[in-house]
Amino acid sequence: MLIQFLLVVLFLLNLAFFWFFVYGRKFTGYKYLGIALFLSLPLISVFFEQPRFDLDYFWWYVAGYLLAAAGIAGLIWARREFKKLGVPADGLPGEVLVKSGPYAWLRHPQYLACVFIFVGWWWIFAAVFSFYFGMFILGLIWSEAYLEERYLMKKFGEKFTAYQAETGMFWIK
Repeated sequence: MLIQFLLVVLFLLNLAFFWFFVYGRKFTGYKYLGIALFLSLPLISVFFEQPRFDLDYFWWYVAGYLLAAAGIAGLIWARREFKKLGVPADGLPGEVLVKSGPYAWLRHPQYLACVFIFVGWWWIFAAVFSFYFGMFILGLIWSEAYLEERYLMKKFGEKFTAYQAETGMFWIK
C-alpha cells in the first residue's frame, strides 16, 4: 500500500513540475520525462504486492481490455487530429485551439482516453490498492484538465469560453 501511495505522490509532483517547468517555459526539456511519468506511474502500480478483487475475473478481463482499447483508440484519434492541424504531437496546450475530431464533443479527449486506459488496466489486474489509489490519480487528472482550461482561457479568451459552452469537459454535452 505504501508503494501505491508513493506512486500517487510522484504523480502529483510530476504534474507540479510539468506545470512549473514546461508550461512556465522554464525548462521544456522536462516535457518528455513528464509525459512518460504521467502515462507510466498509474500503470506500474499493479505489479506490486497487494490484494486482488475476488470477482468473476473473466468479465473483468473483458471489460478491462475493451476499456483500455477504447482509450488507445481515443488517444490515436486525438493525435491524428493534432497532426491534421499541424500541431506537434508533443505540443503544449494553447498553441492552437483544436475544435474538430474528438475535440468537437469533448475538451479533453486525451485525458479521458488516459482514464479509460488506466481504469481498464486496473480492472485487468484487479489490483485493490491500485484501484483505490487510482481514484486519487483520476482526481489529479481532473485537476490537470481544470488548470489547463484556466491556462487556455487566458490564452484564447472569448474563443475558449464559446468552445466551453459548446462542449463538455470529459462528457458530451
